[in-house]
Amino acid sequence: MSIRALRYLIALAECLNFTRAAERCSVTQSTLSIQLRKLEEYLGVRLFERDRTHVALTEDGRKVLRFARVAVRAADRIVSVSRNAHGRSAALGPEALIEEINCHRAPID
Repeated sequence: MSIRALRYLIALAECLNFTRAAERCSVTQSTLSIQLRKLEEYLGVRLFERDRTHVALTEDGRKVLRFARVAVRAADRIVSVSRNAHGRSAALGPEALIEEINCHRAPID
């Protein structure tokens, strides 16, 4: 299980659309789908009910989502603290900043 997979989970839960979630995370739909299937296999639960026209969180998905948001916020905080401690936050280029804005920041409940 990776922080990236948790970010994909959050994006799909918020968008409820694979195309928009993939765009938000700057990955292909295939990449998003594969990573979420791997996350489901790792956790042993279905996170989403899906068909060709519908995506919805399962009850297990809603439970996991709450913890995913906490984990992603914690990971973001670790990166932020580390960068500030080493004076590297100002060294971020525009591409890195855009990537952080797109998919690397979980909304706060």
